[in-house]
Amino acid sequence: MAYKKKNSELPELKRQIKENKLKPLYLFYGTETFLKETYIKAIRDAVPDNGFEEFNHITLKGPDVTLSEYDDAWESFPMMAEKKLLYISGSGIFKSATEEKKEFWKEKLSRCPDDMVVIFDEVSVDKRSVLYKALVQNGMAIEFETPDDNDLVTFVTGRCLRAHKKIRRENAQHIVMMCGDSLQSLVNELDKLFDYCSGEITRSDIDSVVSKSLSIRIFDLTDGIMDHDAKKAMNVLTEFRNGNESAFGVMYLIYSNVKKILQTKLTGSTDPKAVAAAIGGSSFIAKKYIAGASGFSEGALTRMVMRIPEIDYEIKQGKTDEWTALEQYVAEALYYN
Repeated sequence: MAYKKKNSELPELKRQIKENKLKPLYLFYGTETFLKETYIKAIRDAVPDNGFEEFNHITLKGPDVTLSEYDDAWESFPMMAEKKLLYISGSGIFKSATEEKKEFWKEKLSRCPDDMVVIFDEVSVDKRSVLYKALVQNGMAIEFETPDDNDLVTFVTGRCLRAHKKIRRENAQHIVMMCGDSLQSLVNELDKLFDYCSGEITRSDIDSVVSKSLSIRIFDLTDGIMDHDAKKAMNVLTEFRNGNESAFGVMYLIYSNVKKILQTKLTGSTDPKAVAAAIGGSSFIAKKYIAGASGFSEGALTRMVMRIPEIDYEIKQGKTDEWTALEQYVAEALYYN
């Protein structure tokens, strides 16, 4: 099976920014927020506000912005500058829109002033929608997806190179294993390593400095459950509690984790790339879902998924406290098979 190369439009976007040949319309969508925010900032920098940010860098957020507010922002002139930037976040119009909104935006997207650059920032879109098609006729739509394993390792080695630090590829992979597929987490941990290390970044440096992300530590918990290792599972919970993690936050991550393990189980695939394509995320994370799917029955995973909303309800009804409920959930799950 062939897989689409992720973020394949980025080289063209980089060229446009570098040469200051920006298109009038951009639609940025997807779940990789670090990359998305990086390019939004780059475009902001390429369209200077000249000291009049209120007039030249206009931001409209959320689905409740009125058509009148959009119209005023769209039709206003830049103040003492060649161009203005209009940043629209979370409008939802490329996924669903009323007929009134469709007609309004079809007209706007077909007529973007030369003195304006517009960035739409969305999580998800419907590529079949009329408004999506209208935007790509005069602009550019870019999906920001989770990088794959090789891209994550390349990201780490590239940042180390720019910081004048040496790192072996296997150590870059180890950082990725500890941080998961969050680029923001990788950046934060790399900055700590750069301050700590004077030259080459070693495995011992990484183990001493890098904090394993909560999303990755959740796998330690599910591994303990899968191995029916009560001591390991409860030790992880104790670490979470002593680290002042939110019980609800941990519960949500367990729910999300187990749900994706169940989805992996239902695909019947053991190919990390196929699993990543089916449920999202990197192939590195997909390997963990595959391991989990092999260790649990479909019935056990289904019970683990369904039990979380029940526990949430019991907590909200005051029948139990958060941490007691979470410990009870883990204790029950240890005996699923």
